[in-house]
Amino acid sequence: MIKAERKWSGPLKTFFQSMGASCIIPLALDSTKSLLELEDDGQVWKSPRDIVDAASASNKDGLLNVKGFYANSFDRILLDPPCSALGLRPKLIIDAQSSQELLKFADYQQRFVRTAIPLLKPGGTMTYSTCTINACENEDMVKFILSEFPNMKLVPIPPELPGLPGLPDRGLTKVECQAVRRFDPCGKGD
Repeated sequence: MIKAERKWSGPLKTFFQSMGASCIIPLALDSTKSLLELEDDGQVWKSPRDIVDAASASNKDGLLNVKGFYANSFDRILLDPPCSALGLRPKLIIDAQSSQELLKFADYQQRFVRTAIPLLKPGGTMTYSTCTINACENEDMVKFILSEFPNMKLVPIPPELPGLPGLPDRGLTKVECQAVRRFDPCGKGD
């Protein structure tokens, strides 16, 4: 399932279908509040499919309105939270005022992480991805995940895959840096 912003729902679905993906269901969902809690009033855990099947479509854009999912619902999660986008050209220059704003992105991303990880089934896989070169939103976020969620671990990446290892001196070990990929917008290493 893909969470899409309302303005992109049609083009995203068409794009993924053109690639052969037939199970794309654009949803309207606040990803930072999408973890549903079971109440003590006899409420029953529902699978993601049951929740999506029961959702009603918006008259405005046709997206299914979903409040969230229960813990342990997904085998895989691709977490691509909003970021500063410093890896996109021409946004490679920041000023002193903007640098203070950069720290806010990492705080916001932690909210997505705190919601996404409980949604994973035991043994599940989460891919964390951003389009920024800001280490606070990348290596520091990986360190946050590993520190705050002891059940999470990095998976080794084969050395022949493109990209550069994570930056040193950001709290990750050398082995952990090798399990992180960074893509330089200048084209080096990717």
